[in-house]
Amino acid sequence: MKRDRPSLWAALTTGVLVNVLLRSQSAYWPRAGALAALVCAPLLAAAAWVFARAWRAGQSPLLRLLFAALLAYSAALELLHFWALTQRLYTGLPLTVVCLMLLLPGVYLRRVSAISQTAHVVLCLLLLASGFMLLTVLPRLRVTNLQTFALQPADLLTAAQEQLTLYPEYLLSALWPQRGRQKRCPLLRLALAALWFDVGIHLVLELFYGAALPLRVDPVHAAARCGALSVFNRLESLQLALWVMALALKLALYFYAACLLLGQTRQQANAVPLRRYPLYLGGMWALCLLLRNADLDAALQARGAFVWGFAALTGMGGAAAWLCRKTKRCT
Repeated sequence: MKRDRPSLWAALTTGVLVNVLLRSQSAYWPRAGALAALVCAPLLAAAAWVFARAWRAGQSPLLRLLFAALLAYSAALELLHFWALTQRLYTGLPLTVVCLMLLLPGVYLRRVSAISQTAHVVLCLLLLASGFMLLTVLPRLRVTNLQTFALQPADLLTAAQEQLTLYPEYLLSALWPQRGRQKRCPLLRLALAALWFDVGIHLVLELFYGAALPLRVDPVHAAARCGALSVFNRLESLQLALWVMALALKLALYFYAACLLLGQTRQQANAVPLRRYPLYLGGMWALCLLLRNADLDAALQARGAFVWGFAALTGMGGAAAWLCRKTKRCT
C-alpha cells in the first residue's frame, strides 16, 4: 500500500517550514505569536479539513482549473521570491538560472515515490540545519533582549493575520487518495508544526536582535552568518544547496498536483510524464518574466487572499452538492 500510494505529508511539512526560513522580515513578536498560534492552528486545520470534504463532494472542471492556476501562480511567486533573495545575499543570479536551478530537479522528482523519499531527507536536513544554526548563535543570545512591554491588541492581530496565511500546502491533501491507516488529525499536526516552528524561530531572533528585530532584513540568514563558529560564511554553498533542494521539492509537488488537476489518467497518477516538462519549464519561465517587476510582498499577500477565496468558493460548491444529493434522496 505504501509503495502504491506513498505518503506526501513530509513534502507538505517541508513546504510550510521553508517559508519560515526564507522570510525576508520578521512578522510579529514571539509572545504574540505564541498566543495567536493557540487559535490559528485549529482554524487553519479546520479550513483545510472543510476544503478537503467539500472538494471530494463537489469538485468541478472549473474548480480544478482554478486550483491549477493558483498553483502555477504560487510556483512563480516562489521562484521570484528566491530570485530576490539571491539578489540581496549573493552575487545576483539571473532569473533564468534560478528557474533552471529550481525546476530541473523536477525531472527526477516526477515520481510520487521520489517526492516522498526526498521529502523525508530534506525535512531532516532542514531541522538539522536549524538546530546547528541555534548552536552557532547560542553565545550571542541574550535573555535581556526579550521585550517586556505589554502586548497590545494590534500586536495580537498582526500575529494572527500572519499565521492565518493559508498556503497551498494546506489544500493539497484533498487531492491525495485516502490511505487506510494514517495518523490522527494530520492537518492539525501540519498547522501546529508550521506555526510553532515559526514562533520558535522568532523567539531565537528576538533573543539575538532584541528591539531591532522588526528592522532586520533576512534575519535568519543574517543571524546564521554571525554565528560564533562562522560556519555559514565558510559553507555558504551548502546553505544555498539546502534551500534549493527544499524549494525544488515544493515546486515539484505543485507541478504533480497541477497535473492531477488537469486530467492525468489513473495509470499516470504515480508519475508526471516527461513530455510535459518542456511546456512546464517554458511556461514558468515566461510567467516569472511577466511578474518580475511586480511588488512581491503585495503579490504574496494577494496569493493568501486568493487561497482563502478559493477555499471558500470550494466550500460553497461542496455544500451545494451535498444539498442536491439530499434533495434527490428525499424526492
